[in-house]
Amino acid sequence: MLFRVSILLSCLTMTACSTLTVSTDYNPEYDFSGLKTYQWVKAEKHSDDVRVNNSLIINRVNNAINQDLQAKGLTEKKTGDADVLVNWFGGIDNKIRQESINYYYGSMWHGYPYGGYWPGYSQTYNVEYQEGTLIIDILDAKSHELVWRGTGQDYVEEQQSPEEITEGINQAVTGIMSDFPPGK
Repeated sequence: MLFRVSILLSCLTMTACSTLTVSTDYNPEYDFSGLKTYQWVKAEKHSDDVRVNNSLIINRVNNAINQDLQAKGLTEKKTGDADVLVNWFGGIDNKIRQESINYYYGSMWHGYPYGGYWPGYSQTYNVEYQEGTLIIDILDAKSHELVWRGTGQDYVEEQQSPEEITEGINQAVTGIMSDFPPGK
């Protein structure tokens, strides 16, 4: 079960053929240009899903977000006032999609079409999969109002090692945070 827990956010991105879907929303009236410091919201849990809400995943996501924000010039403040507050939420949903394959065959007789197509058939398959979601929130530290939200969703794929899980989370966070701060 611990292995499945680590899967959640590890594969929000895949290597060369990433299926990560990212969306962002923000308050266009908020001045992001003066941001210098951030502080973590003290959250009891980051998910109702036990596969996400464990110290292995929490530490990996926190580290990835810290690295991204610090690379953008923001400094984490452990105490005192900061410019913005940061929090994240994650989850895994079990999904089913249907895929249909149509088999229609044409007929040729000595190079000439022969009266259209032979009877064909269609076959539909149900495919079960898991989709991971990671939401990163940035709140104004004074008003506690949401000023930026980034969401990433991707298929959850099995990973082989803790290093691969960490790399998947890092790639997901980088993809989600690529448009933060807006207007850069």
